[in-house]
Amino acid sequence: MMIAPKHEQEVARLAALDSYNVLDSLPEADYDNIVSLAATICDMPMALITLVDDKRQWFKAKVGADVEETPIEVSFCAHAILQDDVFMVPNTSKDERFADNPLVTGPFQLGFYAGVPLVNEDGLPLGTVCVLDQKPREFSEEQQKALSILGQQAMRLLELRRKKRLIQEALEREQHRQAELERFSHIAIKELKSPMANIANVTRLLLADGKLGLPDSKRKMMEKVLQSSDRLKTMLNSLWRYNTIDEALEEEKQKIQIKSIQQHIQLSMGRKVNIKWLGLEEIYYRPQLFKRMLHKLIDNSYRYASQEIPNIRINIKETGRDNKMYQITVSDDGPGVQAEQLNKLTELFFSSAPNDKFGTNCDGIGLATLEKVLGKENGTLHISNILPTGLTVQFTLPKE
Repeated sequence: MMIAPKHEQEVARLAALDSYNVLDSLPEADYDNIVSLAATICDMPMALITLVDDKRQWFKAKVGADVEETPIEVSFCAHAILQDDVFMVPNTSKDERFADNPLVTGPFQLGFYAGVPLVNEDGLPLGTVCVLDQKPREFSEEQQKALSILGQQAMRLLELRRKKRLIQEALEREQHRQAELERFSHIAIKELKSPMANIANVTRLLLADGKLGLPDSKRKMMEKVLQSSDRLKTMLNSLWRYNTIDEALEEEKQKIQIKSIQQHIQLSMGRKVNIKWLGLEEIYYRPQLFKRMLHKLIDNSYRYASQEIPNIRINIKETGRDNKMYQITVSDDGPGVQAEQLNKLTELFFSSAPNDKFGTNCDGIGLATLEKVLGKENGTLHISNILPTGLTVQFTLPKE
């Protein structure tokens, strides 16, 4: 019996086979369909998809065979993977390479073999698609061509499986990295919030203490320290809200009277804005989170308005199939933003202007937070300019 020699790149071949993570995997319909088709087209009682490692040939899919694998020493496929095309043994008992092979002389009584190698993108053979019979057979050119096509299809399935796994692993690594980054930022922000508040409070006390007799130069310096610490404190609070969205989403949903939202906004904004409310009088959502979302959008309109008192229009209605979503549209008559900046407005830390109309720094966190909420709630967000002037922010939320 002739045992097949090792492939000239055996180490690389085995490493490639291992990279597909397919050995000893569960049966899959796509591979089973290929062997069924091979047996039918080639008019054979047996068909296999085999994968050849260093000690065995394992059957990913099989028709007409009861075993899961055979030793590499008796493998016909170990010979087939060394070929460039279909490898055929029309009459095994008369082929001196295989006449005394246990698969031929034993209970299996193999009489015919034809197999096409499964070659990956690097030119390395992994196994075969093969057809077998217990009696000698002829194998036409059309059948050889069909077997080659089925071999190519099996290889495509293996490549797809491998690429899908690599993508999944990359996604899991990215998710882990994002989780670690969020955990770090969560801890960092929490640790920084208290010291920044202390710095601001101490600076205010020193500025208010008339007994110190601070010279103007030091007073101005301390005022700058206070302004900087207040800005950083505001940014840290915004980042804290951004990183604790999951906690905000734990809030129970309940009926919200829009009138109560109007009253809340009126108390917080006073006469700084002129708001026209349209649409529904009641929705079912998370009360505190909904207030925060609307308040942030209204505050943005106020801070970036060119006029002293901006006009804001808020329309809340049902939308989607069977009205299963709420659509909230907030429009103002402010300056809008440049068209090329619209798609960037939800990027974390991006702002269309460095300062608002009061000279306060913009943190670029508010719309990013809104988008993060909507992403977790399966909602949508659309931002557009209004001609000739103004900006519209429209988002949807699930009713249930």
